[in-house]
Amino acid sequence: MQHRPIVFLLVLAGFIGFGVPSYGAERPSRVVTVGAPATEIVFALGAGDSVIATDTTSTRPEPVPSLPKVGYMRQLAAEGIISLKPDLIVAVEKTGPDTVLKELGDLGIPIVKLPSLDEIKNLPDAIAIVGDALGRPDETAALVAKVRDDVAGLADLAGNEKPDIVFLMAVGHGRPLSAGKHTTAAEIIDLIGGANSMAAFDGFKPVSSEIIAADQSDYVLVPQSTVDHFGGLEGLKGDPVLGLNKAVAMGKVLTVSSSTILGFGPESASEIRALAASLHQQEQGQ
Repeated sequence: MQHRPIVFLLVLAGFIGFGVPSYGAERPSRVVTVGAPATEIVFALGAGDSVIATDTTSTRPEPVPSLPKVGYMRQLAAEGIISLKPDLIVAVEKTGPDTVLKELGDLGIPIVKLPSLDEIKNLPDAIAIVGDALGRPDETAALVAKVRDDVAGLADLAGNEKPDIVFLMAVGHGRPLSAGKHTTAAEIIDLIGGANSMAAFDGFKPVSSEIIAADQSDYVLVPQSTVDHFGGLEGLKGDPVLGLNKAVAMGKVLTVSSSTILGFGPESASEIRALAASLHQQEQGQ
């Protein structure tokens, strides 16, 4: 797959998108992005000036936080999007509901729906699809090549030891979430050389305080937004629920951006390398 021609990736867009046009010299100028990875890909391809709105999961790069929002990626409403008069919607695989996407498509609004970005191996294909819809072949070829090299470099991160790592994330006032198999968190843990303590189940699941307290993992992986929510590491340790965890109490905390937990994007490989370096330093007692 590493040497597959870029032409094949661009042709793939015709099979995945919802009536995706080939823009050629005519580039879309009013783009709505849905899902953090979709937004980051569009900006990484140099088309940020065309983005007129994003969903609420999109938080980077600037000026994304200040752009109009069309709602949460799985709970979109057609009316607000239609009022923006977009000439392209770029959406992650989990975007919905399907009835809204059908309504938008029936109105003739082109929709590019990306392959699952829960797996980093799909990222080059996703970039190629978006780049084709944006009419940016040169930028696409360059970014796909860079990301392919970045992803290939992740194969050498894991060491001989496989410390147990649990993923925990604060979710409003509800129970924290942990991550089982087939999640971005599980893939990150594997890439940095860890063993997922919650591999017995699939997906992201709420976990009780009893499970959190009983967990004996060597490290905890949390989104940076969770650490920020508690005002830093000491605040995380002092939380009456997450603070019960052995790794949290010992300060054995690894952080990754919420954007990468939502789906792998152009910056994710760099984040994973930094995460592996942090784990290595802590393993070495530095």
